[in-house]
Amino acid sequence: MKNKDYNLEDENIISPDSDESENQGNPLDFIQKNRNIIIIVSLVIIIGIAAIMYFNNKSESDSQRASVLITRVMEYYESGDYEKALNGDPERTYMGEQVKGLKYIADEFGSTEQGKIASLYTANIYVNTSKHKEAVKYFENAQKASSDVVVMGAVAGLASCYELDNKYSEAAKMYLDASKMTEEDNIKTRYLFYSGLCYEKSGDKKEAENQYREILKISEFGEFSPLAKSGLIRIGTIIE
Repeated sequence: MKNKDYNLEDENIISPDSDESENQGNPLDFIQKNRNIIIIVSLVIIIGIAAIMYFNNKSESDSQRASVLITRVMEYYESGDYEKALNGDPERTYMGEQVKGLKYIADEFGSTEQGKIASLYTANIYVNTSKHKEAVKYFENAQKASSDVVVMGAVAGLASCYELDNKYSEAAKMYLDASKMTEEDNIKTRYLFYSGLCYEKSGDKKEAENQYREILKISEFGEFSPLAKSGLIRIGTIIE
């Protein structure tokens, strides 16, 4: 899937008591509509990681092999052709070999770093095609990667799976964990916001307040600051 610029003006979170609420829709729909952005943010960076190789006896060969296979299939992922990205393209060959899908790479080379990257892509495809239960084991494998960015994407992805299963407390904690894995304010506040929303959904207003206030501490005028303020209003807390 191509990256799409995120525009805060497109998602105006307001208090349910506002006169505009009928026109703006349910504020809590925000996370449902924009969940995939969580994983995509991390995957933008991961694209360049696929060529990393760890050379050690058999794992050297497996690592090289997985890296080559990922390179061949990535154009399908980037163009949003998830069927071929996941399962390969039997009609296209390289040196007489059919293009293998990311699921095959993740299953066959999951112990390598490239296999863990393929696992993250595979999981993201499942989430984007409404098969989040199938995504879980691949996020869990990606979570074992050496790259902090891959791990962060996997943790956030697992959080989205928990949230889709209405396990809001678990999802909130994992989004919070993901927020601690980055120094980038925009990514950190994004995960804090999702964490706050999930705590809010779970009925834990105190923890929701903590996450919203942390966003404002990081940046009073950042991208997610207006959303955090709306969250505070929504749970009946005074904005200082």
